[in-house]
Amino acid sequence: MKSAPDSAGFDRLVSLCHEIGRLYEPGLIFIGGIGVYLHAINTAGLKELAEATQDADLYISIAGFSDLREIEELSPNTRLNKHEFRKGGFSFDVYTERHSSLPVPYAEVAADAHHYDGVKVAAPEHLLVLKLEAAVERKGSEHGRKDIKDIIRLMLVAQASKFDAERCVAFMQDRHLAMIETIAKGPEFMSLACGNTKEAKAMRSKFSTVLESIRKA
Repeated sequence: MKSAPDSAGFDRLVSLCHEIGRLYEPGLIFIGGIGVYLHAINTAGLKELAEATQDADLYISIAGFSDLREIEELSPNTRLNKHEFRKGGFSFDVYTERHSSLPVPYAEVAADAHHYDGVKVAAPEHLLVLKLEAAVERKGSEHGRKDIKDIIRLMLVAQASKFDAERCVAFMQDRHLAMIETIAKGPEFMSLACGNTKEAKAMRSKFSTVLESIRKA
C-alpha cells in the first residue's frame, strides 16, 4: 500500500476533487476514503480524526460518465466493474450508474447525497454500506484495516448527525452486519485514538450507540 500524500499533496487532491465535482455536477458523487474525509472535516469534533488518502473514488451517472470519457483517458477494470484515470498525479476510480457492482444503487446515493462547498458526497448511511463491503472484500489487508478505521469515523459522524438507520439497513447484507459487529469488539479504536484509552472508550461508546440503532432498524 502506498503511503498517503504529504499535507501539500493531499491539499492538491482535495482541490482536484472540488474541480472535478463542479465540472461534472450534478451527476458525480464522491465515495470511498475521500468521502469519509469530507464528512469528518465537516462534522464538529471530528476534524482531527480525518485522514489523508492517496486517491479518490467517484460514483457517476451514465450521462456524467459520457462527458467524463470525452475529457479524461479512462482505463477499464473489468474485474472490479470500474474505470480508472489519473489526473494531477493522483488516481481516480470511477463507478458508473447501472454498470458497477456496488451494493447501493446510484439513484439512491444521488437522492440523499450531502453537499460540501459545491461537492456531492454519499450520505453517511450509504457510504457506511459501501465501506463495509470494501472491508469485507479486503479483510486482513492493509487496505482492509484502513477501511475499518474509516467505518469507525463514519459511525462517529453518524452519532453526531441525524443518522437514519433504516436507510442504511435497507442495503446491508449479513456479511456487512457481521463485519460491523466484529469491528465493535476490535482493537482499532485504540489505534484511532493514538493509544489514549479514555478517547478510545468514548469512541467505542458512540460507535455502540449507532450500532444499536442499526440492530433495531
